[in-house]
Amino acid sequence: MYDKDLATELMKIGDFSNARQMLERLVKEEPGEWSAYYMLGQCCRYLDDVKSAISFLKKAASLKNNEPPIFLGLGIAHQIAKNWDQAINAFRIAIELDKDYAVAYNSLALTHKQMGQLELALHNYDSGITALTRRIVKSMVNFQSNEILKHRDTPQNLWVDSAMFGGIYLCSQTNTIDSISWPTGNQAIEEERTEEHKGLYWVESKTSDNKTTRLFLPNYFNTFREKLRENRVYSDLIGNKGVVLQMVEKNEEAEKHFEEAKYFSKNAS
Repeated sequence: MYDKDLATELMKIGDFSNARQMLERLVKEEPGEWSAYYMLGQCCRYLDDVKSAISFLKKAASLKNNEPPIFLGLGIAHQIAKNWDQAINAFRIAIELDKDYAVAYNSLALTHKQMGQLELALHNYDSGITALTRRIVKSMVNFQSNEILKHRDTPQNLWVDSAMFGGIYLCSQTNTIDSISWPTGNQAIEEERTEEHKGLYWVESKTSDNKTTRLFLPNYFNTFREKLRENRVYSDLIGNKGVVLQMVEKNEEAEKHFEEAKYFSKNAS
């Protein structure tokens, strides 16, 4: 096993000290290996050597300036060091490289929160939820062979707004859709009972004036919900936003976010 592969395995089990030693040898032998500098920076961060983490992550960025995780790691290291402006700059670069990088929005919002800029923090938590939504819906391919998922009761339904935004976003990416519709309660019950459209997420039809309308099916909403349950970033964003809402004394809204975060964190990975 190569040193970098072994270092990766050591990092997975939390042995950052031995991984660091291995990676330090590697960068001496291969000074142009950007990923080794990135991993080394991450090791140093977990070992609370923030100064070295920043140095190694800057080196990684100088060798490979189009990798969002490098700038995320660099931003977090600056955040720990309370280098607020440098942290914000690094997170913004990560987002410029990948506009759907929800975890970078989460870290950017946390930086604004620590700086006392609570409205900016709320804005970036919302932007992170939007980014995650875009990433999820862009991965949803409309096949009948998709798994058919059923309705689940959730304590709060904040996620439904995100699902609806996702549907609107998908339709905005094509010029063939003229209108959108959502299933009524009765339609949803009947679709789940009959599975008429199998695993489809939506169906399209022509109106009397020859325009195309897209009806999003229950399986779209149910699949979107489960993808959120699989993703730790959503519960982090919602829960962290709840903390800031509480700080600005929007306690009722904050409680809804806490309940949603608790539900979606149960199966998250």
